[in-house]
Amino acid sequence: MRVNDLVGRDGLLADLLGWFRPAARGSGRAALLLGEAGAGKSSLADAVAAGLDGFRVARGWCSAAGMPPYWPWRSALAKVAPGLPFDSGDASRDDRQVLFTAVLDALERQPAPLLIVLEDLHWADASSLALLRSVAAAPVALLCTRRDEPGVNPLADPLADLPTSVRRIAVPPLDDVAAATLVSRIVGDRLPGASVAAVVARAGGNPFFLAEVARLLAAHGSSAMAVVPPGVHEVLGRRVARLTQSCATLLAAAAVTAETATAGPDLIDERLVVAVTGRSPETVTDLLDEAVRAGLVTAGPSPRFAHALVREVLVADLPRGEAGRTHRRTAELIEPSGDAERLAYHWSRSSGPDAPGRAAAWSIRAAEQAVDALGFDQAVAHLRRALDGAAADRVDVLIRLGRAQRLAGDPVGSRASFEAAAALAGESGRADDLAVAALGIGGGVIGFEVPIADEAYAEMLRDALARQTGDSPVKAALLGRLSMALTGLAGPGERRRLAQEAVAMAERTGDPATTAGVLAAYCDAVAGPEHVTARLAAADRMLAVAAGRESRLLARRLRLLAYFERGDLARVDAEIAAYRRDAGAAGIPLYQWLPEIWRGARALLTGDPDAALAHAATAEAIGARAGSGNAVLLGLALRMHAHLTAGRAAELAGEMRALLDQVAVVPLQIFYRAAPAVVLLAAGDDTEARATLNAYVETAAADIAPDAEWLEGHWALAEIAVRLGDERAAARVLSDLRPFERLWAVDGIGAAVFGTVGHQLGRLCALLGRHREAHGYFERALADYEHAGARLLAGQVRAEAGLPRPAPVRDEGVLRRDGRYWHVEWRGTASVVADGKGIRDLAVLLARPHRPVPAVELAGVESAGDLGPRLDATARAAYRARLATLDAALADGTGDARILAEREAIVAELRAAIGLGGRPRAEGDPADRARKAVTMRIRAAITAVERTDPALARHLRNAIKTGRVCAYQPETAVRWRT
Repeated sequence: MRVNDLVGRDGLLADLLGWFRPAARGSGRAALLLGEAGAGKSSLADAVAAGLDGFRVARGWCSAAGMPPYWPWRSALAKVAPGLPFDSGDASRDDRQVLFTAVLDALERQPAPLLIVLEDLHWADASSLALLRSVAAAPVALLCTRRDEPGVNPLADPLADLPTSVRRIAVPPLDDVAAATLVSRIVGDRLPGASVAAVVARAGGNPFFLAEVARLLAAHGSSAMAVVPPGVHEVLGRRVARLTQSCATLLAAAAVTAETATAGPDLIDERLVVAVTGRSPETVTDLLDEAVRAGLVTAGPSPRFAHALVREVLVADLPRGEAGRTHRRTAELIEPSGDAERLAYHWSRSSGPDAPGRAAAWSIRAAEQAVDALGFDQAVAHLRRALDGAAADRVDVLIRLGRAQRLAGDPVGSRASFEAAAALAGESGRADDLAVAALGIGGGVIGFEVPIADEAYAEMLRDALARQTGDSPVKAALLGRLSMALTGLAGPGERRRLAQEAVAMAERTGDPATTAGVLAAYCDAVAGPEHVTARLAAADRMLAVAAGRESRLLARRLRLLAYFERGDLARVDAEIAAYRRDAGAAGIPLYQWLPEIWRGARALLTGDPDAALAHAATAEAIGARAGSGNAVLLGLALRMHAHLTAGRAAELAGEMRALLDQVAVVPLQIFYRAAPAVVLLAAGDDTEARATLNAYVETAAADIAPDAEWLEGHWALAEIAVRLGDERAAARVLSDLRPFERLWAVDGIGAAVFGTVGHQLGRLCALLGRHREAHGYFERALADYEHAGARLLAGQVRAEAGLPRPAPVRDEGVLRRDGRYWHVEWRGTASVVADGKGIRDLAVLLARPHRPVPAVELAGVESAGDLGPRLDATARAAYRARLATLDAALADGTGDARILAEREAIVAELRAAIGLGGRPRAEGDPADRARKAVTMRIRAAITAVERTDPALARHLRNAIKTGRVCAYQPETAVRWRT
């Protein structure tokens, strides 16, 4: 071994090399390395031998197989001192003395410094140990290794008689950092970081155990974590075998209880062991002391197993019957604690006819607790264990399993579990459970990601509906879900009828969660551009009745899309912020990828395709953890528009052709092919664009249903028509788009925002030679862009229409962050302001001149919901009546200081409860809290600016408007670089 190959032993190796180097000048040096099996004694000896330049090395070893006398010396000295009389004489005292003298003489005659390495002295014979005592006192370099394990070999006792000049050096376990380095060096990058950490925790710093476990895990995957490597099992099994029977039996019981130790990994709960084994506390303590002496348990206030592997070997070697009884006794003793995870584990391994049922019950409870703690993978494991018990209600467990798998990012497994539950429920006539399973495939009652154009799923929903009688929340949810599932399979009229029936039934039954879910289905059924107002109203209603986080998130998603379509970018930004907060609090990847898509879309509106691509990559990574198919599609859509914006369409040409091949077998409307065709056209391939445009012109308008992609698809068709100069297609798409001039075209649920339809209408009219009409469209589009603060789009429409550029900017300022400070420049004055929330608020407002920014967005609080007015009408009336009485007393001179103090207190209470215009303020109103917080910190920031730049402070006080909605409204145009 090379010196640099050793891991975690730098200090020990340096010490040993320094100890042995004087032996090159004839000084006697000897050391004995002590450590448990696998501690790395041999590796350390190898490194010492490699690091002693100029030394010859003679190596010998002992064996448990019973080798001839003097075996380690024979093998070590065979080459450096051949011919020594190991086999002469009758082993009498005189003959031994002759041999020892011959050995010492041969060592003294060595032409170069010699290091003798003797390994595994715990197996050495008595004669070899006697020679060792003689050589250890001689002027030679001697390095020996021996296991530091009591009871290994009685013949090893004479080592205590070695001269005091022999250094005894313990080889301790590796620390966690060195252990992780060793594992990574052994298996390379075949193990993820979490698996490396698990190996380190399990092996307890023993290099041999680390290597064996790591190689097994790298070769066989995570399932190998439940297996003790054969070599490790053999080593530890030998150590256990040397224990007394009483100690081994007690240690096995302790190992069972320690499998679920709550105080720390592999800790031994002595009181629990006393109860499980029925032994006295004194006896348990004595037997654990024996295990400590054997190196299997570490001593301390709380004894623990030396390695997780020790515990695993003890449990693995326990007879099945004894194991079942021990687990049962453990479960019975800890059952009052209610620790579901521990109880599920022990009951699942217990003996007795009632054990499977109790294991299933506790596994279900453990799964519930895991879901509450966002431990979805653990919940899946618990529920799979519950399914193993024949006593479990398989339909119920399968439904729970499907939900947990969905949250864990396993949509395929989730659907399989729900389908199995639906089949069993159908066979046994459990109509409500069949409905729950069918709804579960689409994400439950709310339905965050629902399969569409899926005939098998639609048929399951029809079957579940057929089994329902009368009005009920379940039936309403099924009607709404069927409406969504029939996308691509039924016409818009049928889907709308089902959704409206679902909404009416949900309202009649009064269940908030169902109402929210079917309102979402209604929005999906009326997703065309003519229903934006209806969808926004439905989303507002969803938010008002939202019974949980998932329904709030879905409502915000629908509201945000409607705001995008209306071009209300300020409200879009507020909804993105609110959605991100709620999704972040949920801690579930299924909800967390979508804000990255929206942020990418907003980046495109500012002309930053690279930022959009970064957001797309983040969304796709989060979506992959969630198993979200929508994340894949919208990530691709965002990347597609980012590359178009950057002029790099050719980079996506291959993906677009693959996408078109995939959708060719799906019964989608013709305009679904238009967006990929635009990318290919921009990349120089007009084949798909011409084919799509021709198919569109040949299809009657009545045969093209106005669904969620209608407006986006027609925008893309218009783009193709303009780029190809196809006047026939341009006239057709102009006619189709004209009713929606003031709407904005949006990709899907917000992957990109293209601009107002009016902007595209202007381009179509210009192609057709209708220049006056085009000018009108362009002017109105420009007004919409300027109102929304979409400066990039405003510049595009000006360039295309030849409209005058805006008035030149009179002032320019700089507000740029650099770590904990902000650099400020204004009209020739430069200054520095410390970072803080107020200065960050100013940066947001200055970057969006004349655009309203909700205070809740700046403050980062939820914008919906309050606790009602601080004072209700009755209280306000009572306060006013009391004020009148107090005023009368003060007016006639009968009032005193007490009455004056009471009046001031009532006036202060009314001021706090009544806002501008006499409107009552809400208690706990997040918008009001945000207004106060943002106003105070902006004022503080302006005061900080004033210390170094009074002129800028005056400008900001005049131009910054605070309140529930904040804005930067300078009298003249100012360009801020932030």
